[in-house]
Amino acid sequence: MVQNVLHKVNDGQVPVVVADQLLFALLKQIQWHWPDKFGVTKFVILLGGLRTEMAALRMIGHWLCGSGWVQCLVQSGIATAGVAESFLSAAHVKRSRYAHTVTAAALYVNLRQSYSSYCNSLTDGQAQSFDEWRAAKSSAQFQYWSTVLDLELLLLSFVRSLRSGNFQLYVECLQKLAAWFFACDHTNYARWLPVHICDMLSLQESHPGIYEQFVNGNFTASKSHRNFSHIAIDQVHEQLNAAIKGDAGGVGLTENDAALCRWTVTGPEIL
Repeated sequence: MVQNVLHKVNDGQVPVVVADQLLFALLKQIQWHWPDKFGVTKFVILLGGLRTEMAALRMIGHWLCGSGWVQCLVQSGIATAGVAESFLSAAHVKRSRYAHTVTAAALYVNLRQSYSSYCNSLTDGQAQSFDEWRAAKSSAQFQYWSTVLDLELLLLSFVRSLRSGNFQLYVECLQKLAAWFFACDHTNYARWLPVHICDMLSLQESHPGIYEQFVNGNFTASKSHRNFSHIAIDQVHEQLNAAIKGDAGGVGLTENDAALCRWTVTGPEIL
């Protein structure tokens, strides 16, 4: 249906479809089963950036579970006990991202203070560089929280790639996140994120025009011309759905052909 509609408007254009992990898996299986009609040369399928961020937040929450992080947030007054506990499962994306941003800032400040104390304790002035000193630390607790800092900075770099429309940074962050999904046993993204990465890495050869558009930031969307205002396309879909459904909701849209048609037609105009 997507292919027929797009070719009706612009014959020969390759469709770009964005989906969450479950639909992404189904779409890729369709591609592999019917390569002549829906193969990688006929369709480009993107894994939703918002859903990937949510999965990364849950993965970091899995790493932090039982570490005392929730208690630290409560005692510092950043969040109440219930809200802080919800950060582990990323029940609210914006709040969870904010909590990890604050945590990363606090960990980095403590890390620099510890390095300054180390430098001041030396009399001969032969101090190691910051990276060498950090890598040489053998304390299990130090290594754990140093890893937490790296994970949170990776998450924030991924968010930055979306907000700024930086496709190269986006692919680099996905490659680093894929290993952590395997390590934390998040099976679905561990299986399908490498497939998405492979598609993105081969895009320059398979679809040079689309690759150029993505490099220019068009793998995301922006409702304004402000810097750092891009958002993932699946997040645009969520905002569009909320605008169309309104406070009363939109129950049963897919069961009524006329209602579904109005929803589909008016959606782009509302956006």
